[in-house]
Amino acid sequence: MKKFLQRYTLTLYLSHRLLTTTFSTVIILTAIMEVLTLLEQTSIILERHLGLKGVIHYMMLKLPMLFTSVLPLSTLIGFLIALTQLTINNEITILHSVGLSTWGLIKKLLPMTLCLSALCFIMSDLVTPRTELNLATWWNKTNPHPEKENNFYFYSNLDIINIDNIAYGGNKITGLTIIKRRDLSHIDSVLIADEVIHKNKQWIFTNAKFLQNQLGVPLKFHELTDEKEKIWDIYLTPHTLIRLSSKSMPQSIHNMVLELTNQQPFKMPTNYIKTTIWGRLCLPFTFIMMLIITVLVTYIPPRAGLRSWIPIYCLGYGLLFIIFQEVLHALGKAGTIPAPFAAFSAFLIFMLSTSAIILLIEEKK
Repeated sequence: MKKFLQRYTLTLYLSHRLLTTTFSTVIILTAIMEVLTLLEQTSIILERHLGLKGVIHYMMLKLPMLFTSVLPLSTLIGFLIALTQLTINNEITILHSVGLSTWGLIKKLLPMTLCLSALCFIMSDLVTPRTELNLATWWNKTNPHPEKENNFYFYSNLDIINIDNIAYGGNKITGLTIIKRRDLSHIDSVLIADEVIHKNKQWIFTNAKFLQNQLGVPLKFHELTDEKEKIWDIYLTPHTLIRLSSKSMPQSIHNMVLELTNQQPFKMPTNYIKTTIWGRLCLPFTFIMMLIITVLVTYIPPRAGLRSWIPIYCLGYGLLFIIFQEVLHALGKAGTIPAPFAAFSAFLIFMLSTSAIILLIEEKK
């Protein structure tokens, strides 16, 4: 252990400095986002007579989502602050004088950067989908007027399913329409039900009517009277229904793969799901790019100090990378460009341009 500490003393010291500023930034930004979210939702929580306990419950369930969303930006700001402090205090100059190059500095900070990307991946893939689902379920259960919610639709294989609203945490459906298709162009049948109740792991229709689209058969709705016909044969749980009712609830890669293979109902287009999967797998490259961009502040002239504009330029450059990446993700989700290209092209473009900037600066020194 002693030999390990002696060998990696510099790496541990630099990582500690950067982690301290990064997590300080995460705490501040998360707190600001939490306050803004509570300002919007507190009145609704109090109208539902949930009191202070409801506010705290909402805040705790929303915390992982906010933490995950601000972590990449916090990494950019935290790295900038830490490396600027090291440069102004002449610590980077000392490291360069003993033979540590800019790429050597990046190499020493790379393990810590990958640990941050792993944390972001775990939060976005394992923690956030569960907490957001629990929040949406609790929000639906405590809604005194679920009938006022907007209707939504989703797909189950070729079937199109429209629902007016759900209640009791997804255990009750009001206003169900199921359009069964033989293929993408032909409707086979239509089923309408006033209510559907989830009981004993089964969905049971109430006041259901059925219309069969066949040649020579009049188009007329018939009531379902057989008890077996009143059972909805679909792989759908109340939690899955809650997730489908949300406009943009995060999902794990496992769930998204199940949707792509038609093993469970889905709502988003295929391109949207594929781009989301590739974007999440690309998280380590995003954090590596944050590190490489912020290393540029180590070129602040010794006498310039805080008067240098380089940290501002690096911050703007990093924000440009985040915005460009999000634009490409949006194009990928819309199907305009392939999902892998949308996920990796921003990193490749900015990696090449930043490397060129570092090489130009090194040549002038």
